[in-house]
Amino acid sequence: MSFIPDMDDWVRSHYVDVANQTVAAIGSLEGKRILDVGCGEPLIAFGLLSKGASQVVGVDIKDLPESLREATLRRLDAAGFTEARGREGDMTLLSYDGITMPMASNDFDVVFSWGVFEHIADVKRVLQEMKRVMKPDGIGFIKVFPWFPSFHGSHLSDFTPPFAHLNMSSSELHATVVRYLDEHPEAPRAFVLNHMWPEFLTLNKYSADMFYREFQACGFASHTWTPLCYPQELSAAPPDRSFSELMICGLEVVFRK
Repeated sequence: MSFIPDMDDWVRSHYVDVANQTVAAIGSLEGKRILDVGCGEPLIAFGLLSKGASQVVGVDIKDLPESLREATLRRLDAAGFTEARGREGDMTLLSYDGITMPMASNDFDVVFSWGVFEHIADVKRVLQEMKRVMKPDGIGFIKVFPWFPSFHGSHLSDFTPPFAHLNMSSSELHATVVRYLDEHPEAPRAFVLNHMWPEFLTLNKYSADMFYREFQACGFASHTWTPLCYPQELSAAPPDRSFSELMICGLEVVFRK
């Protein structure tokens, strides 16, 4: 299984599939005010709006220029999702410090994060902030993929041997990636070295168990978990890693304040 989809699949999966899976997990988004933590390019935010959300507020530690909305709409137009236009006024994008959410307490019907928590430096603090800004009767949904000890945990598994991120130093891993790119000129060299490698360096190296302990410490009233596991050849995995670390590559959690 390739970690990096082609760009058409990327747009469709983020705009359509994420929204559909969110509705399946937590129910209707109709009329809901939603916080999207780690929104990045707001394909997902537009997808949530397409399901009837009244407003989506996206926060990210990255710069979110006003032009990002229009650039995202152009990508959606090119993929045939022209209906996204007209909803941009219902979206707010805010840069923040990665810890303190720039909004009032009890502000959102839904707090949401998809594919972000493997990068977050202060996991417990961000979870606490999500709890703070959630309305008392609100609901939260987090999906994470992949956790660091799992096969795809480096985000570089398309370019390295199995579990290289657990068996090599960072310098050895970088050299391995560069060697792969040298040998495969068809690979997206600039994207890998200028985007994916820096992203690798931001990974918090959490496992599902580590995240679960941080989540428990925040005192949410209820939380339902779905681990994500796939058949995996483990002969190259380091022997000091637990089975759960290697096999639980992601998770979904639905929670209430």
